[in-house]
Amino acid sequence: MEDQEILRYKDIVLRGSDLDVLEGPCFLNDQIIGFYFTYLSSLCNQNDVLFVPPSVSFWLANCDVDSRHDAVEPLNFPRKHVIVFTVNDSDGGESGTHWSILIYDRSMNSFIHLDTMEGMNHDHAFKLYDSVKDFVGKAPVSMSSTLQSSSQKRKNKKKDVAKFAAKSGCAAAELSFKDCKASQQTNGYDCGIYVMAIAKTICECYFSRKSSQDVDWLSSVQKHIDASVEATFRNEV
Repeated sequence: MEDQEILRYKDIVLRGSDLDVLEGPCFLNDQIIGFYFTYLSSLCNQNDVLFVPPSVSFWLANCDVDSRHDAVEPLNFPRKHVIVFTVNDSDGGESGTHWSILIYDRSMNSFIHLDTMEGMNHDHAFKLYDSVKDFVGKAPVSMSSTLQSSSQKRKNKKKDVAKFAAKSGCAAAELSFKDCKASQQTNGYDCGIYVMAIAKTICECYFSRKSSQDVDWLSSVQKHIDASVEATFRNEV
């Protein structure tokens, strides 16, 4: 029987099998999380928060340097206050079994990893951090000509990455990676639910803020995201 298309939102398509996954109880796939991230992106100022789709997060963690440079460029990391990535424990050969979330916060100059099965995705999160850390710095005006020249972008990309970090004023050595406290799931399959609930809380923090107001999204996540999301969030979505 054909897996019927149920819903299309921008470039994300949900099929009947995806909705079956959402009804649970089972592990969420990247289509569901990607759909929800796309929805959250429509609610937030694009200069405030970037929600990176799961497929792109996985690609950035596992592709070669040249491909990573091309993939990162249109995402415009240096202009975002917060960048939200998903982390999956897949080795590329098979689907993973656990989701967690990695957030870059420019005000803290840190990558914050929140894992609802504490420690399980640490290595995978650090691998993603190590892959993208050179691209998050604030690009100065002097780099505009370099960024606009498509021919130069494709010459000696490894050197481009190093120059980008050095000129940005946010070199890799100045960044930090932190595993922070997160509510722990009570079952083996709701990790994706926590990822979406955390992402929603971040979005709400920025959506409701005043323009000059600092955003303490981490405190909000740690205060409001608990085991209750396992019972309520699937229905909310």
